[in-house]
Amino acid sequence: MNMLQIAGLALSAVALAVLLRQYRAEYAMALGLVVSAAILLALMPVLRETVGLLTDIASKSGVSQTLGIIVKSIGIAFVAGIAADVCRDAGESAMASKVELAGKVAILSLAMPMAMQLMELFERILQ
Repeated sequence: MNMLQIAGLALSAVALAVLLRQYRAEYAMALGLVVSAAILLALMPVLRETVGLLTDIASKSGVSQTLGIIVKSIGIAFVAGIAADVCRDAGESAMASKVELAGKVAILSLAMPMAMQLMELFERILQ
């Protein structure tokens, strides 16, 4: 599915959701979830190919562990962002903020071992 198809699907769903929200708000939210899931499923082949290329590059350059942390961090950011957007769509902005905070904490905890390795490298260089 190319970007024009995704944009068309999203805009059509938004128009339908606006109409549905007047009569049945829960159906509008369900429509948003279904369309979001469909878009993510349509993007999966592209994401798989991109991650495969990045993995090949990382294995050739010897930074595969670092790449794993980066890919996991990007995944956490995407999941947290999508979940926060769904919460905002449902009118729960406080919950959306907490989901975003949880994503940031998860990324920070994932990156800490890499930060420690970097600090050790700086120590060795300074000695």
